[in-house]
Amino acid sequence: MNFGLIFTFLVLISSSNSAWLDRRSESYECINVTSDIFKPLEPLSPTDGPVTRCYNLELVLTDLAPDGFTRPVWTANGQYPGPILQANHGDRMIVNVFNKFGDPATIHWHGMFQKGTNFYDGPEGITQCAIPNDDKFTYNFTIKQNGTYWYHSHHLGQMIDGLKGPLIIYNPKDPYLGKYDFEYVMTLSDWYHAPTSILLPIFSSDSYRGFAPVPDSGEISGLGQYDCKAVPKNSTCNPNNKIATYVVKKGKKYRFRIINTSALVHYILSIDNHPLTIIEVDGTLVKPVTLNTIPINIAQRYSVILDANQEIDNYQIRAHITDCTAIDNKTLNFDSAINYDVTGILKYDGAKDKPPTSNPYHLNTSEECSDVNPNFLKPYVEQKVPQNVIATFKALVNFGAAASGRGIALINNSSFVPSDNYPTNQKIVDGIKPDELSNTDNPYTYECDSGDCDDAAVEIFIINNTTDSHPFHVHGHDFFVLYNGENNSDIKSPQKSEFNFKDPVIRDVVTVLPNSTTVILYSANNPGVWLFHCHIQWHLSMGMAAQLIESPSIFKNTIIPSDVTALCAKDRG
Repeated sequence: MNFGLIFTFLVLISSSNSAWLDRRSESYECINVTSDIFKPLEPLSPTDGPVTRCYNLELVLTDLAPDGFTRPVWTANGQYPGPILQANHGDRMIVNVFNKFGDPATIHWHGMFQKGTNFYDGPEGITQCAIPNDDKFTYNFTIKQNGTYWYHSHHLGQMIDGLKGPLIIYNPKDPYLGKYDFEYVMTLSDWYHAPTSILLPIFSSDSYRGFAPVPDSGEISGLGQYDCKAVPKNSTCNPNNKIATYVVKKGKKYRFRIINTSALVHYILSIDNHPLTIIEVDGTLVKPVTLNTIPINIAQRYSVILDANQEIDNYQIRAHITDCTAIDNKTLNFDSAINYDVTGILKYDGAKDKPPTSNPYHLNTSEECSDVNPNFLKPYVEQKVPQNVIATFKALVNFGAAASGRGIALINNSSFVPSDNYPTNQKIVDGIKPDELSNTDNPYTYECDSGDCDDAAVEIFIINNTTDSHPFHVHGHDFFVLYNGENNSDIKSPQKSEFNFKDPVIRDVVTVLPNSTTVILYSANNPGVWLFHCHIQWHLSMGMAAQLIESPSIFKNTIIPSDVTALCAKDRG
């Protein structure tokens, strides 16, 4: 198949989908994209107006050794992490996905609001059926955001097995342009040697009594160093695996776009002798704040500016893994040989090829399993916090057991189970009322019937009744973090007088500490069906999720494209 053809698309949009009303014919080239994450990223040039960026992603199993241990990896275009996708603010992005995995697949565009295109959000059973093996599907959406994002599978454990990559959206008017000379992307991840086709059935079985499986290693930008003496017999393992190395020039400044793409682990990142100045959090610019160490939970992103002002030498990049979930001897891989201190190298141009001898910053234990202190992070441009709260939900997070004995996760005593062959958004469009959905759909419904839905808001009290910390994500929205309770201190509802309405940080993933409450608030301006879930993949598989059904009286008039609904016909076939 020739994926490099020039495609001509005629996009016919129903007038009911006013958010992306567009009737046009346009020619553009679809790129078989590849990228080298260790080379400075070339930002896209500004254009006179929005353009279409078209990428081809072929999903293929490829034998790779990210940490030295060779195993099949679920890749996009044969790369792990997947290739870096780029667009400018206002551009339309078209991604042709050719599924050659041998398994169904989906892709979620993490942090994209998908206004008017809820059906391209990606989570299976919520906004689409899975893409069958040996089939093609096209995601097509307009981006009116800026910042650092990523894409990943939302089908079973495929994200854990490798289907994930960066997504960078540029703003030609970014006020930080000119404050740095070059850009890099850096991903942090955990890694398992056994594929989830083995791990998930054991983890989900009625007889399993352990906790979330322990990874075998950690990685910086897809590279780690596993102790090959610990591998099973007849395995292939390279004890001299490459080390993640970023080259900088003395006297230059670098923007590092950092993404935690893990399934389970939290990181604390630092680079010896180089404080990091945060300028962006989860796609929102913030006023600069300089820290020596940065805690970053699953799915969170930070842009930082690094000043290469030290002596020409090699300096250690340190990504410290912190345990935020329980482990016992019944847990899969509890005796893992994982190295909790993952390392890379910041290499000055001209430095000798020798290991770094730099000293680490002090590791602050208060940063373990938590976010950067929200009081440090202030939006670059003041954002008005909506005052018209049209719905308030309390989400009590817990663990429990099904009648069969299988471990499950619960929100308000209900464990989420997706309808893989009949997505919830299709049900709403088909006329099924939200109150007719199953308890296992975990639906929470609200309507914006005012003229100004940007000022209409939804408030969620996330009440963590477990001893784990949980990184919670809302699809289709970012949110104000009004209150981020401390560990073991305030599981009871906080008072409004304790909320930050003046200048709260805006995120799309927030860490809810053990036995505490976090309060988030977002604008109810995006009709659709949006998943709300813990981003620990093992907890999501246990059912730690709910569905936010936003303005169904409006959304029910949506015309879901025929190629999206056709996936379900193929799935049932």
